[in-house]
Amino acid sequence: MKNKIVVCIDIGGSHIAAASLEKQSQVFTLLKEAKGDVDSAASRETILAQWDIIIQSIWSAQTQEIEKMVISIPGPFDYKNGICLMDGMHKYQALLHMDIKSYFIEKYGVSSLNIKFLNDAEAFLLGEIYYHNLQNKRIVGLSLGTGLGSALYNEEIVGDLNYGSAQFRDGIAEDYISTRGILEYLRQQGIEGVAHVKALVDTETLVDERRAAFSFLALALVDFITLHILPLQPEGLVLGGSISKAHSRFLSVVQADIDIPIYIASFKEWNLFFGLATSFSV
Repeated sequence: MKNKIVVCIDIGGSHIAAASLEKQSQVFTLLKEAKGDVDSAASRETILAQWDIIIQSIWSAQTQEIEKMVISIPGPFDYKNGICLMDGMHKYQALLHMDIKSYFIEKYGVSSLNIKFLNDAEAFLLGEIYYHNLQNKRIVGLSLGTGLGSALYNEEIVGDLNYGSAQFRDGIAEDYISTRGILEYLRQQGIEGVAHVKALVDTETLVDERRAAFSFLALALVDFITLHILPLQPEGLVLGGSISKAHSRFLSVVQADIDIPIYIASFKEWNLFFGLATSFSV
């Protein structure tokens, strides 16, 4: 008799990560994990082959049965039906309108009822709910990076907020709270040549530029949280994404003005897998 496992998959614009987990006595154990590059501009056949290499590396068809499969994938995407809607996004164009759910059903023999798709903001928040042990709280997750991801966890239900496109100041929130927003602010201040936020943090000579950028981000976060997040009455806020790795440069300013606990993401990929696995019981 084959052992039943849960396979969790995280698909990004340039990578795929996957893990197999086993559930015993209501506790998940991580069995195996793998990660690989994906050329999201390639043909459909190439993309699927790159996905399958990683998925098959964490699963033994001879000894294991995939009972459930949970996939985190960026949008636009029909998460209920598993259909790719990414068009003009500079990634996965070859998968446009593809029924990815049916592909996984046929390829891995998983029941349609046991395949679940989530967007990356929801998956991130589930992983951090698991890591910080916040299962009984109402929590908002914000992912600060290339864009602004947002999700709400409440009574074991997670949902996308899509607040990156929420009206904010003279545009939308993502115009300010994102890598693009920070770099645009610096350009408006006459500061050119900063390629990304990591360069801003790592370059020792950019002291004034760094201070200005993170002051801008902190004030934008305070305004955004006050306007859009606090009305949701959360009991806490989790900040993740690449920009949040520099939290020591802006978090204290934000927390001073925001009267709910702010947690920083673990930045441990396997927490996302545990979060995805537990999503089938919520």
